[in-house]
Parts: sequence; C-alpha cells; structure tokens
Amino acid sequence: MKGILEDFTMKPLKALLFAISFCLATLAQAEMMAGEHGKREALKMGLYPPDIIMRHQQRLGITNAQRKQITDAVKTFQSEVAELQWTMQSEQQLMRQSFAGYTIDTDKSLDQAEKVLALESSFKLSHFRLLIAIKNVLTEEQIDQINREIRKKRAENAR
Repeated sequence: MKGILEDFTMKPLKALLFAISFCLATLAQAEMMAGEHGKREALKMGLYPPDIIMRHQQRLGITNAQRKQITDAVKTFQSEVAELQWTMQSEQQLMRQSFAGYTIDTDKSLDQAEKVLALESSFKLSHFRLLIAIKNVLTEEQIDQINREIRKKRAENAR
C-alpha cells in the first residue's frame, strides 16, 4: 500500500517540478532574448534588432520613411511590453508565493505557472513582431549589406 501511495503523491510532485523547471528555463530564455545573446540569436535567424539598424543607419542608407516605420514599430512594441512586464512580474510573484509553503496546491500552482508561461509567450511574440516589422521595412540591398557585415565580423572574431 505504501508504494501505491508514494506513486500517487509523486506524480503531482513530478508535474510541479517539471512546471517549475520549465518556467525557470523560459524566464532565462526571455532574459537572454533581451541581452547580447538575444541579439546574436535574432541575427542567426535573419532578424535585426532595432539598435543595430539605428547604429548603422547612415551606412545602410536608411531613409526618413524607413526610420519612421522602424521607430513606430519600436513604440508599438514598447507600449505592448510595458503592460506585459508589469503583469508578468505580478504573476511571477504570485507563482513564487504558491511554491513557498511546506505543501503546495498542485492545481493552483500549475494554473499560476500557465499564466506566467502565457505572458512570456506574449512577450516573445511581441518581440518577434517587432523584428519582423523591422526586416520588412529594409530593402534587399540593405539586408544584403547587413549580412555581409555580419559575415565579416564573424570572420574577424574567428581569427
């Protein structure tokens, strides 16, 4: 009987541990998307973060119309994620609180973890929406120029 009871209580515990691990991994990935690693990952996917375009706008020949479209996309992104970040922080705090007790209400904690994961997904989708909008503003020549610069920089770093 003891073995059956252990199996019964271990399944929810394993599910909860998996959810916690998944949330922590997702949080780490979201943080990396915002940093240097995120920029490299975006570049590997053929997407270009706005700060890179802004830094090289003269060399790329970014027009006033392109600049306006990119700044509008960035403003839209910032307004979308500002609310998301506040909500996500609040929901993450509630999730951490749900894990803090000696015993954990599995259903409640997993529901909270799902809320956090959905917010993180929304944040990532907003980020991809921004990067796609930026790429769609660029001309083929500008994209080719960016890709040449990336290859050149990678070759220099490999030496």
